[in-house]
Amino acid sequence: MIVVTGAAGRLGRRVVQLLVDRDREVLATDQLDADDLPAKFVRCDLKDAQAVGDILKGAEAVIHMGAIPGPLREDPRVIFDNNVSCDFNVMMSAAELGLRRVVFSSSAFGMGWAHDGNAFVPRYLPLDEEHPMMPFEPYGLSKQVGEDIGRMIARNSPTTVVSLRFTNVALPEVQAEFPWPAPTPENPLTLVMWAYADARDVAEAQVLAVDAEIEEYEAFMLAQPSSRFNEPTIDIVKNNFGDRVEIRDGLSGAASVISTEKAQRMLGWRPRHDWR
Repeated sequence: MIVVTGAAGRLGRRVVQLLVDRDREVLATDQLDADDLPAKFVRCDLKDAQAVGDILKGAEAVIHMGAIPGPLREDPRVIFDNNVSCDFNVMMSAAELGLRRVVFSSSAFGMGWAHDGNAFVPRYLPLDEEHPMMPFEPYGLSKQVGEDIGRMIARNSPTTVVSLRFTNVALPEVQAEFPWPAPTPENPLTLVMWAYADARDVAEAQVLAVDAEIEEYEAFMLAQPSSRFNEPTIDIVKNNFGDRVEIRDGLSGAASVISTEKAQRMLGWRPRHDWR
């Protein structure tokens, strides 16, 4: 059985449906009612450690998406407290109960989203998993802490953990509004917003991560192949950052500033959708 937290969300619903379509036994949970899901549903507040332990009993894996999904949805203190508490309860219970795998919804925002588009200056582009996480605000910090919790339980228990760092999930109707005007120093847009993720491809990555062959802990960046803009990515980078950012291979044309090479290599994931 695979438990899916945050199952009432727009991404959680897709993950539940995809698992069911592939004949996996699913227990869906959320703090909101979602009785219309195609799987057994149990309402649960993930901040309740006992309740979390109860829903994970008998599971082989958990896809953990239950969180406040973004830096602007709540007061920063509420976001950090909620997300870290939920992550700790889910991952600790998974380890204590001997689950084989935790798939954690991290975020590319942990790399450096900020209200000020000029705040985050990456060391190099495209961003990959070797680039340090450099959060500027509590939501991104909560994702960094969540990943650290995952690393801890992967070190001290047989439970393995996959963290998926995806950026803004743009539904097809949002992608229909692309291209956006390219960011400029006068009208900046924080770097990880240059990229976007398609809900269908992110759901596929969540499901693939359940059975991927990994040892202990791995993190993966997820994004669509291209940016939100028509202009060449290297030109936009140079216009916004000058010579402050090292440009590496993989930024030809309108390529995304996020590299998904590792996810493609280790998860067998292929982003199939692009607004173009």
